[in-house]
Amino acid sequence: MTEVETIHTNRITDAHEAHYREHGYAIVENFCTPNELESALGNFDEVVPGWVDFAKDPSRPKPEYYNKPYPDQRGIPHFPYQGKALNDLTFHPELHRFAVLMGEGEEMYCEQSHLTYKAMNTKDDFEQAMHLDYGNHTLAYPPDVPKYWQTAYLYYFTDVTLESGPTAVCSKQHYSERILVPNHHTRESRPEIYDNEVKVTCPAGSLLVYSMRTFHRGTAFTGANRGRLGMFVTYAPKACRWMGIVGWPISAGKPAFKEWIERASVEERNLLGFPEPGHEYWTDETLDGVGARFSGMDMTPYRDVMN
Repeated sequence: MTEVETIHTNRITDAHEAHYREHGYAIVENFCTPNELESALGNFDEVVPGWVDFAKDPSRPKPEYYNKPYPDQRGIPHFPYQGKALNDLTFHPELHRFAVLMGEGEEMYCEQSHLTYKAMNTKDDFEQAMHLDYGNHTLAYPPDVPKYWQTAYLYYFTDVTLESGPTAVCSKQHYSERILVPNHHTRESRPEIYDNEVKVTCPAGSLLVYSMRTFHRGTAFTGANRGRLGMFVTYAPKACRWMGIVGWPISAGKPAFKEWIERASVEERNLLGFPEPGHEYWTDETLDGVGARFSGMDMTPYRDVMN
């Protein structure tokens, strides 16, 4: 039921995969089709009005959430979003396919989806320290073992230039130690990570792929004050309940969540951690209870395996 466009060839190519395995990240330029990008920006404007126009023309008035937190988890907008495009890109089949490939066949679930928007002099406009994201994505530690790999993605919905706060990322070839602790380093403590960083500049609709073992950082705006719009999405092994930056039930009471889960496919619900058809969770009581809570949801796939 997803509305992302079907393209038979993999958008994350063998070349991207090879670069990811060697360096710990890959940049997929023009991942989104023009229609997907246009729809995503339309939805973005529904969630945080004014940011799309400001990104196009910084002479316009500053958007409402320019320098104040959004009324959601951690002050930023999280899945599910108004409309369909951003939700569909969260569950794009290529994101799931690549995460499973990196996990050597492990079942995956989507553990993160939230929007990001920044411009000059906003709260996120500063030079971050080089860091690994495992600090708030797992209760444990990310070993260099594929079955425990989390795969992170950052969509860019606007052009990213050297002046517009690009993400900086460093190849794992420059930090080969066995244990990656601490997960933050200053320029003074590990200058080689900063000296060898690559700033991700790319056209709108591109995708950065990286891991919990990839040093990266946000950088500050240095030129024209155009907003930079994007979306973080992360997939994690379904069996590893100690992983995940958010707990999705906190969003389950939102009208937008009800709308999404009622129209989603079984596979998309599975990726959110929803009990799959045939799971022991399903009984006459739970079938009736879920059907009552989400009245527009087709319960047939869950009921059929009970017979």
